[in-house]
Amino acid sequence: MLILLDENLLSKKLKHPLAKAGHSVKNVEDMSWRGTRERQLLVLAEAQSFDAFITADKNLPYRQNLRGLTVRVIVLNFISTRPASLLPLIVEIIPLIVEISGLLQSLTAGSVTLIDDNRIDDNREVTSFEADA
Repeated sequence: MLILLDENLLSKKLKHPLAKAGHSVKNVEDMSWRGTRERQLLVLAEAQSFDAFITADKNLPYRQNLRGLTVRVIVLNFISTRPASLLPLIVEIIPLIVEISGLLQSLTAGSVTLIDDNRIDDNREVTSFEADA
């Protein structure tokens, strides 16, 4: 599966577990798309045959009309995605990324999946829904 990571997820530590699970992983910087607006980024991802787009932008599904897109959108609802915050939590995040890797195979094209990582009580919620028709 070909996966695109949004510019808020540029850490190589996030790419590695997905690549190790057998996926081809690029981020927007690899593609020279850094700073591209959301809708254009999704159009470019589709044109380059990406299967999934992973972002930490919690508002993307509400700001963008995702109808008609074939790319699967996965939103990571984490407390922070800054490298300084991620490094101490990387041990927790890697198993979640591997979980996402398995989840990607079952997602419907054009779907949006929100993954909520609640570090306070260690409950995690995964919600998947189709873009509004």
